[in-house]
Amino acid sequence: MDNFIPLLFNAAFATLFAGACLYILHFVGQRRFVRALARSFVLAGFVFLSSVLALRSFAAGGFSVLGLHESLLFFAWLLVAAFWISELKSGSSVNAILAMPLVAALLGAARFVDNAVKPLPPALQSRWLGLHVTSCFIGYACFALGFCFAVLYLWQEAEIKSRKVDKNFFRLPSLGMLDSMGYKTIALGFISLSIGIISGSVWAQRAWGALWSWDPKETWALLLWLVYLAYLHGRVARGWKGHRSAWYAIAGFFVMIFTYLGSSFLFQGLHSYL
Repeated sequence: MDNFIPLLFNAAFATLFAGACLYILHFVGQRRFVRALARSFVLAGFVFLSSVLALRSFAAGGFSVLGLHESLLFFAWLLVAAFWISELKSGSSVNAILAMPLVAALLGAARFVDNAVKPLPPALQSRWLGLHVTSCFIGYACFALGFCFAVLYLWQEAEIKSRKVDKNFFRLPSLGMLDSMGYKTIALGFISLSIGIISGSVWAQRAWGALWSWDPKETWALLLWLVYLAYLHGRVARGWKGHRSAWYAIAGFFVMIFTYLGSSFLFQGLHSYL
């Protein structure tokens, strides 16, 4: 099994990278067969990646996102799933030109970190682990997808303001759809992150007798939650839409990246990857 997992990982990386390239080619050339080929490669990559995660969890003795390697794989897997759901909702695959390269980048980064399968320690052998980790990473994936929608929104807005209608104008979705999908995706991510923080607190209370320990990642997760709470408050109570909302979503994405990686490398704590 130890030799089979790297082969599956390489297959997942190769097919998802190829899918990302094909989606970009489809955006440039608008060929239907290229889009169909891109979908086939991404589907194959998703199956390979699912197999890697399943085999690693089996070898570890349970669902495990213990190290950076596993977390990058799980993040990429959820981002592909979130992209597919958004494609079904919006009827457009143009977000793939940003989302799929991000997936490939996550898997590329995973190639350069320790990929050893480590058994789950007794303290983490809990039903709460799956709920806590999955909820947080669904939130991360939704925030990443919301970032992609925001970038596309600003791109389309720039196309309109330039008053020079070119081919990209017709290839990009409408501003209204991009704004709406970005908002809905981030709202879902906020709910999921909330569940992740609450379940982590309940688990901590049962395991260590304290709901909150001000661990660096806990603190940054709370800050991230407040950032997106402010985003949703601005949308609902103050009518933030369009340009302002898109820039806020982009800023929130970078706070999310620091919460995920920066807080785990720069500070020592229960969630540290060091």
